[in-house]
Amino acid sequence: MRLRYKLIFALFVFTTLAFAKKTPMYPVSAIPAELLKGADAVVRKKSTVVEVVSESKMYCSEKFAITILKESGKDKALFRESYTNLSSVSNITAIVYDALGKKVKSIPTGEINDFTAISGASLYEDRRVKAIDPKYSVYPFTVEYTFEKKYNSAYYLHGWYAFQGYNTAVEDYRFKLLVPLDFKFHYKEYNLPKTAEEVEVDEKRQLFWQIQNYKAPQKEVLSAHYEHWGPAVAIAPNRFEINDYKGDLNSWASFGRFFFELNKGRDNVPQATIDHLATMLNENMSDYEKISTIYQYSQKKNRYISIQEGIGAQQPFEAETVDRLSYGDCKALSNYVVSILRNFGYNAYYVLVQAGEESFSEKDFVNDYFNHVIACVPLDTDTIWLECTNSFIPCGYLGDFTDDRNVLLITEEGGKLVKTPGFDVEENNQSIKGDIKIFDDGSASGKALISYKGSLYSDEYGLLLMDETDRRKKIIKSINVPHFDLIDYEIVQHKLRKPWLDKSLSISIPGFASKMGERLFFSLNGMNKSSVIPPYSRNRRSPMMISRSYSECDSMTYLLPEDYKMEAIPEPVELKSEFGEYRSKAKIIENRIVYERSLKIWKGQYPKERYNDFVEFLEKIAKYDEVKAVLVKSS
Repeated sequence: MRLRYKLIFALFVFTTLAFAKKTPMYPVSAIPAELLKGADAVVRKKSTVVEVVSESKMYCSEKFAITILKESGKDKALFRESYTNLSSVSNITAIVYDALGKKVKSIPTGEINDFTAISGASLYEDRRVKAIDPKYSVYPFTVEYTFEKKYNSAYYLHGWYAFQGYNTAVEDYRFKLLVPLDFKFHYKEYNLPKTAEEVEVDEKRQLFWQIQNYKAPQKEVLSAHYEHWGPAVAIAPNRFEINDYKGDLNSWASFGRFFFELNKGRDNVPQATIDHLATMLNENMSDYEKISTIYQYSQKKNRYISIQEGIGAQQPFEAETVDRLSYGDCKALSNYVVSILRNFGYNAYYVLVQAGEESFSEKDFVNDYFNHVIACVPLDTDTIWLECTNSFIPCGYLGDFTDDRNVLLITEEGGKLVKTPGFDVEENNQSIKGDIKIFDDGSASGKALISYKGSLYSDEYGLLLMDETDRRKKIIKSINVPHFDLIDYEIVQHKLRKPWLDKSLSISIPGFASKMGERLFFSLNGMNKSSVIPPYSRNRRSPMMISRSYSECDSMTYLLPEDYKMEAIPEPVELKSEFGEYRSKAKIIENRIVYERSLKIWKGQYPKERYNDFVEFLEKIAKYDEVKAVLVKSS
């Protein structure tokens, strides 16, 4: 009897395995039609399980299958998972399937690359990457990855996003979080169709989220970051531990105390350096002049090199080390400048910032959003901000990398959330003052002074760092005039606390005016037309974001050729909308036409339904930027 059961069981297992071998995995035909629209890849299945064991230990396991539909999505088939001395990646598997779901191959362990993640700006990083290239290009195909990851800190508990990249749809994404019953954390859900399912399993608290049939998002003009519109869950531990340092994300104050402890004892600057700086300062200097002298000393002495190692890449090395080696990353250079300033009686502070295009606005959700460090010096009636990694900008200037955003001051009392200064619409300004002489054959020559202020200054001062060939090429590319010759140019930097850059140009324009018989036709806006208009959108998915207010102010003077007079000149124009304002007018002064133009654009996040209204506003501006003057030869 027992033998009979064994035979039946063996037959069942054999049949099941045989059936399993024939069952296709991830056939492309099974993808819902709505997920194929606008997609070059579809995440077929993603299952992530995160288990927190304690404040200093956490595990993650993941299974991830993605179908690559065409060549434009081929990079999405690559596997890349980083790790440091506080984490490890193991048990990696990779299997490739063809369009029908038939297994093509398994990637052997020997083809899993393991290399250092040192970037071009880094001297040293303890971060490494395990990577796989499936080396398969018969489209469509699917690659399935599994891996496990161990973290030596609950600090790395961050949450998840349904967004897996533009033009990437998601068929099924499941995220499960397991924590001890006494482990405290906080989370916030965004744009989810369903909130978390929460249960108690085996004396653990379990939370489960799922997203299904998420259509491929398209990259849209002036789109807000996906965090503003995509399904997501932010998660952060209330407490964590890294290398025997206790951290706390219950409040901004407690999180700041963690960094204060990390930096403690790293502020020793050699007395010789302090003595040398003392000779450069005097009692007649203002506070700004003293701080600027110290800041410029560090700029000239030290160079920026990224160094990503240590306690989660969060701890700067000592000020004395920076002084000795004359280099450091943002953490080390900011700590160095702060340490020197404190030696001279200034309450300078180390400041955490989320630098770049995006900055966080969730002040009520405490988390580590930060990727950069700057310095701050509060005074009685002023506050001076210092970007310590840039060797060229003036003291007190923050460009668009760190301006106008929430930052965390690290003080003895803990973290304090404040905001860096931004530029208003008048400060963020480009102005053009030009003089154009028109000849009777329609050619012209002219001079123009273009000035850049506010964040526009930081976009342009790089010209000063280029060699002559590259600088000239970039200047020619930036001139919005058809068919011209650049005769000469000059770049002048006004390196004040509120700096600006002047670009003086001398150009000739062979076909500036069109000649028809006794008449000359030319565009009054000769150097700054609004020519790039985004397309209308019928089914926009994301809100519209204008990240900064800015303005343009142009004044062009045209000297008419002899024996010519004005026959037609356009009427003044004034446009106003919720997005900005536009004005233009022209007037005749003797044998000259003076054309004045101003444009203001307001920053803000606008509902997706208003995007086409903004495009219409820009089209009107472009239309009026094309207005022409008509000259006729005197009889």
